[in-house]
Amino acid sequence: MTRRIFHVFLSLTALALLSAVMNPIAAGQDLPRLRHILQLPEPNPAVDAGIVPLPSSGRSIFNEKHWIVSGRHCQQRRHGCDHDCCFEYVRSDWDGCATESSDTEFHRWLKPGVPVCIMVHGSFVTADTVAEDSKNTFRWLRRAAPHLHLQVVFLTWASEGLLTLNPAIAGTSAVPGLDVAILGRRAEFNGIRLVKLIQSISPQSPICLIGHSHGARIVASGLNLMGGGELCGVKICEEPSHQIRTILAGAAIDHDWLCPRQRYEYALNATECLLNIRVRKDWALMIYPLRRPFSKRALGSTGFTERDLMQFGRQASQVCNYDLSEMIGYGHIWPEFYQHQSIADELVNWIYFRN
Repeated sequence: MTRRIFHVFLSLTALALLSAVMNPIAAGQDLPRLRHILQLPEPNPAVDAGIVPLPSSGRSIFNEKHWIVSGRHCQQRRHGCDHDCCFEYVRSDWDGCATESSDTEFHRWLKPGVPVCIMVHGSFVTADTVAEDSKNTFRWLRRAAPHLHLQVVFLTWASEGLLTLNPAIAGTSAVPGLDVAILGRRAEFNGIRLVKLIQSISPQSPICLIGHSHGARIVASGLNLMGGGELCGVKICEEPSHQIRTILAGAAIDHDWLCPRQRYEYALNATECLLNIRVRKDWALMIYPLRRPFSKRALGSTGFTERDLMQFGRQASQVCNYDLSEMIGYGHIWPEFYQHQSIADELVNWIYFRN
């Protein structure tokens, strides 16, 4: 009992500090070269094979749209995952001017063969801030390669704190550790909605998934379902039909959950490669193990360990740690990533499916 009280005390103290943490690293700082880590070719303005170029008419990225797909209104309980809940759709432009739309319009906008990037946010993101985050994420991604096509989709879920004075700030929760635990389980259930969105997209379009914080848990859960696992009584019998690449940032999951015989052991079956962005001093993830006794360290701060890589066996070649500790500092929230344009520039090969 004494040990449990000690864990709760540390959780309360550290999460309160988290709400006041600022990013100490200035935007524009030099970035470790991802293409060197992954042995990828230098960027070439010439269009790579298999990628649809922008038309010669000189179409501008400032005229492009991005979409917000919402499952916030769907059930979020352990029992009754509400498999048939319909998404709500919002279309937005470069300036963030949003218009409510429909499933029909969304699928009419999607162009088969053009890469799709699905971004999934983490916890304590309110409906009021989704539009701003989606706009800035869209700009961040498109500025990295304006000469290439990309269809950007922002998947949002009910991620507000349940016991907070301010649902966007973990430190205002009466019991922050409980809030985080509830939202973690809720994120896992939303994996089925990510799969539903992916299945609605043409298999001709390769898909890059980006999951931040608990959004990484949604991504891992969805990949696990597509790779042969089970979620909410649902199991997919068909082989994954999409070419999928995955990027996790600030991943709020145990570092070994993708290993064999662990929670998301089938996830790597559904993605050709997975890049884990590691920030060693991430305040939110430093206290991640305190959410329950004997919890493992977070993937977003620890990365895949040597033991994890050994357990992956042949699948170890599919995963890679990418350390941005010097750039992000103690930061965790998503804006502390997209304020650095150089990060998106380094991720072009992954997101745009360049050879």
